[in-house]
Amino acid sequence: MDMHRPIIVAALGAAVLLAGCATPRAPDPTAEVPHCYKTNRGRVIACTPVAAPSLNADAEAKRFVPDRDALTVYVVRRNWGDGRNFVKVYPDGGAGVDTLPDTMVRFKFRPGTHSVAFEYDGKRQSTKVEGQAGEIRFVRIDGTVWAWKSTYEWVAESEAATRERATKARLVADVNLR
Repeated sequence: MDMHRPIIVAALGAAVLLAGCATPRAPDPTAEVPHCYKTNRGRVIACTPVAAPSLNADAEAKRFVPDRDALTVYVVRRNWGDGRNFVKVYPDGGAGVDTLPDTMVRFKFRPGTHSVAFEYDGKRQSTKVEGQAGEIRFVRIDGTVWAWKSTYEWVAESEAATRERATKARLVADVNLR
């Protein structure tokens, strides 16, 4: 019986050490790497073609602090029925930014009226955003994907509701257009 105790202690110690080795490292909060959309079970479905802002930049963006010199616009894509499709977002007809489900893009514009468009399946839809320096606006793309059809559209909902969705989305682009 005395011999069993050291064996049990050694086995428990080995189990603890091995458990530490099996734990994945925490991601580097300063790294800018492509963002991957995953299933509930962690299977990667799709990744952005370019690096997303770091986790630190994502956290800073989610504080929603206004820029006193710019109109800040968050384009949020977060909906329960969205799928793995890439949807490109275009600020004022400029270069497009790829989005995935549960992601957002932050644009910093000059004060005034601006057009934000998205394109999916060859169809483009746009919305107008107006504001002054130091103001923040939220717009949302609603996606629904079925086996036979995928649809995307701009959705008008309260700023508080879209802001709440933005806190759960990942920043995939931070674009300064001033």
